[in-house]
Order: sequence, then C-alpha cells, then structure tokens
Amino acid sequence: MAQPKKHSQKLINQAHELAFQGELTNAQIAKKLKLTNNQLTYIIYQCKPTKEVQQVAVRLRPDVYERLDKHRKKTRISKTATVEQAIIEHLDRDKAAVQTFHVDKTKPAAPKPSKSLILPKEEKTMLAKAFDWLLGT
Repeated sequence: MAQPKKHSQKLINQAHELAFQGELTNAQIAKKLKLTNNQLTYIIYQCKPTKEVQQVAVRLRPDVYERLDKHRKKTRISKTATVEQAIIEHLDRDKAAVQTFHVDKTKPAAPKPSKSLILPKEEKTMLAKAFDWLLGT
C-alpha cells in the first residue's frame, strides 16, 4: 500500500526549480514556500520533480574553473546556472547569425563569420559578460 504524498507535486517542482537556480539559499527558499528547513531538505533530497533534467559533463582548465568558482561566490549564482545560461545565450546568438545568413542569401557574399560571434559589449547580458570573463575573451 503506497503512502499518501506529504507535499503536492507543484510544491516539489517549485522547490526543485528554486534550488536549481541557485539564487536563493535553502533558508530563503523554505521561507518563500512556507516550509521548515527540514521539510525543504526532505523535498529536495527525497522527492522527485516531474521535469527531467539532462546532464552534461564539462572539462574545464583549472584557471577557468577557479574563475567560475569565484564568480559563483561573488554573485551567489550556481555554476550550473551560469554555464547553462551562457550556453543558451551562445546558441541563441548562433541561431540569430544563421537566420541572418539565410535571409541575406540574395545579397553579394559577405565575409564568413568567425567561429565565435562576438557582439558589442552593450548588447551582452550580465551572464554573457560573466561567461566571456570566465573564458578570458
């Protein structure tokens, strides 16, 4: 006989999402969701969210890893969230570059874009700037 759920799936998903973002401490998450620290710990470590998350292993040079860790400590944004956001922004910039290329096919051939599409500093978000800083670009 299955035990009844102690917490709703919506609450479990919210707790996992807030913990995954890394912007709030566990105490802040517990307060926001009106839970005790013990309840939040139970939810995070014992309950499964419905949304599946894929994992990717990334090998970083020691100097890049140290910069990423310093950035995490300074901004309190998790390394996972920083890397995920940087990847999303890179893919979005790359997608925009590809779309622009397909639209302009009727115009004379322009020089090929470099491997790395670099936008002017004022167009970058804070996380994109942080990722550029981490990579030393």
